Amino acid sequence: MGEVSMQRVPATAKGEATRAHLLRTAAAIFAERGYAATTQGDLIAASGLTKGAFYFYFRSKADLALTVLREQKGRWLTEVGERVLAEPTAAGQLRALVPAMLDLISREPAAWSVTRLTRELSADPELAVEVSKVPAEWVAFIADVVRRGQADGDLRGGLRPEVVASVLIGAFDGLKDLTGVLEPEGDNSAAFVERVHTLLAIVELALINPV
Repeated sequence: MGEVSMQRVPATAKGEATRAHLLRTAAAIFAERGYAATTQGDLIAASGLTKGAFYFYFRSKADLALTVLREQKGRWLTEVGERVLAEPTAAGQLRALVPAMLDLISREPAAWSVTRLTRELSADPELAVEVSKVPAEWVAFIADVVRRGQADGDLRGGLRPEVVASVLIGAFDGLKDLTGVLEPEGDNSAAFVERVHTLLAIVELALINPV
């Protein structure tokens, strides 16, 4: 993939707006097609910018993809995190996690680009270390919820919080991929939502101690 260079950061309000537009456009395309199937020409055409303008902001597809990944990670941690942490107990926070994630995807389908980009970019040895920080922060956030719940007696003990968090994230992401395979044609969002709510019911029975 080659060395990833540092993109130039625009200093004007117009420049920031153009950069934000590029990131939104790229996130939507990466979420739909994935990284490998998206060419730099696709990104330039979808952005509506000239090739020169595109390269002013991002010098390569990898630069752009990594920035999309970081921005989407921040959105997940901020928007989902705020909603989850608004609940007073760890059990309530765990119950709020799935609805918050589903709401974000429903409002911003491009948010799903974080999963596809993490999987694809991590295969590149030059990017793997940087990319691994994204799921690591997400695991740490959920593990902290589990850890506090175990300490308070709300959640079942005897399980490592980091492992629980990894399993939950892997199950959620895996259900999205599986739904795409089982129902590849048309709108499969209803099937995905039903499967995720089933996952939440399993979590409720397995992890949350009855009051």
